[in-house]
Amino acid sequence: MRASWVVLSVTVAALGGTGAGLAAPKAADTPGDPSAVSVHPFSGARGSTFAVTVRGHNLRGADAVFLEQAPLQVRIEGCEAEPPEETGAKSKTPFDLVHLRVTAAADAPPGRYLFRLVTPRGVSNALPLYVSDLPVSAEPAGSHETPDTAVPVEKLPAAITGRIERRGETDYYAFQAPAGETLTFEALSGLPSTGAPGGNAVGFDPALSIYEPSGSWFDPSRVNRIAFNDEPLWVIGGQTDAYLTHRFEKGGRYLLRVEAFSGQGGPDYSYCVRILPGKVPESTLPAEEGWTERAFPRALSTNRLNELAARGGLPQNRLSIETYRAAAVAAKEAPFFKLPGTLEGGLRQPGETHRARFHLDRPEDIAIEVETPATAPPLFNPVVRLLDGAGAEVATNVFAGRGACNGELSKSLAAKTTVPLRDPGDYTLEIRDVTADLADAGFRYRVQVRPQIPHVGQVRIEADHVNLEPGAAKTIRVTFDREEDYRGAVAVAAESLPPGVQALSGADFEPDKDPPRFPGKRERYTPRTERAVLIFTVASDAAPSGPHLARLVVRPVTDGKPGAVVASKEIPVMVIAKP
Repeated sequence: MRASWVVLSVTVAALGGTGAGLAAPKAADTPGDPSAVSVHPFSGARGSTFAVTVRGHNLRGADAVFLEQAPLQVRIEGCEAEPPEETGAKSKTPFDLVHLRVTAAADAPPGRYLFRLVTPRGVSNALPLYVSDLPVSAEPAGSHETPDTAVPVEKLPAAITGRIERRGETDYYAFQAPAGETLTFEALSGLPSTGAPGGNAVGFDPALSIYEPSGSWFDPSRVNRIAFNDEPLWVIGGQTDAYLTHRFEKGGRYLLRVEAFSGQGGPDYSYCVRILPGKVPESTLPAEEGWTERAFPRALSTNRLNELAARGGLPQNRLSIETYRAAAVAAKEAPFFKLPGTLEGGLRQPGETHRARFHLDRPEDIAIEVETPATAPPLFNPVVRLLDGAGAEVATNVFAGRGACNGELSKSLAAKTTVPLRDPGDYTLEIRDVTADLADAGFRYRVQVRPQIPHVGQVRIEADHVNLEPGAAKTIRVTFDREEDYRGAVAVAAESLPPGVQALSGADFEPDKDPPRFPGKRERYTPRTERAVLIFTVASDAAPSGPHLARLVVRPVTDGKPGAVVASKEIPVMVIAKP
């Protein structure tokens, strides 16, 4: 569904005055766009009204909220400068605090919704607000770092918002669990790290622990940890919310501890703890829209040839890809399949290897793509080998190379491998796990073998918003992958721009990179990545305007003809007054 946005304008005093009874000491100006760093608390119940505070830079004079289509009403109640003692002595940039009052519709679907602040400097980046289907209470003031000071949770299910306000801090919550009951615990991060620079190596990564009182001769207040979870599985780019289910063998009083995994803390480390009866599925972040080319969980459809042709600006007149089954048999007994074809199966026995064969009548450049529809790496690590008629390995999805620093050999698994086959004949495809002692019902695979189709792969549009002064210009970088020797042009354009704003395609300077010392057969496992830019300009006499939602689009251009849109992104563009 195409996103739509609304602007809710309000009246608010500038930082030099007061708002909603809040003292507002004057903050020094800092250059740059408005930056919203965090919001606390970031969660509230649907059908309720709750107060939140946005912390960031260059937010003085915020007078409107820019909402994505969301069942929320937001009103700005005041702005102030954060006292220096709260900002911290090491920070050289002053922080601004913007106080909001949020009302969630009674029928609002639970989940995260994005909002932005509008200031005289422009529109800010987006932050999430989480609408809960449970009543939400707040962590009481004071320290809750010991079992004796734990916050009592009187009734389940429960949702509590809190904050790890300094490094090393922990928060305890006390609850009752009947014997034999299973409970689900979640800690949702108010500072999500996926999508941020550095991936999930930055941001707030919460961790959960469950303790039971035990006592000892030395310490009657001693507690024992009986369960722990940081997140179900840490992988680069994955979410970091903690999720834990536990069955309590004994009834009684238990403790839940919330902390940052590596001991960080600060005013931006907000969380929402949920305690739910039974085993409840994990809450997930909204899936990122767009094309994913080289990730194991992506879906390999029967119409993939036409999907790739569209991304290459080619006619979509390819046939559907048939599905076959590989078998745990010797190579000479392996069943045949036709190209293009998709092999489906599952490894249920440790050390099991599935095989299938195909015949090649003439030389052909092929692509081998691997999908793991149930369990992805690093749990299930599928190794795919292509063997010729003599049993020699022709290609594999194991990418071997040497590190640039020390030259040590390293190996990784690729979800896609391109192979030029020059010898006609029979070929055997083998699928197994990287280990010989693991198997599971979730070790399911889909391996697609098809001819290569030149196309535009994954596209990354860096911009989140654009603020322009009259007569000025700003550049947005668009990075794209050329897959399977795509040699056509790539057109980048902006649509629905505000009056007086233009966007021109161009190129900027990128320093040459040293080639890898040990490249191996890198061309089989990585695409050719290039970068284009969009240059936004605004007339010198353009009048200031509120945020205007513009659409950035990327198209392939093949044989002089533009193809369909292969990537798009909507961002707010705002013309601001000169200071």
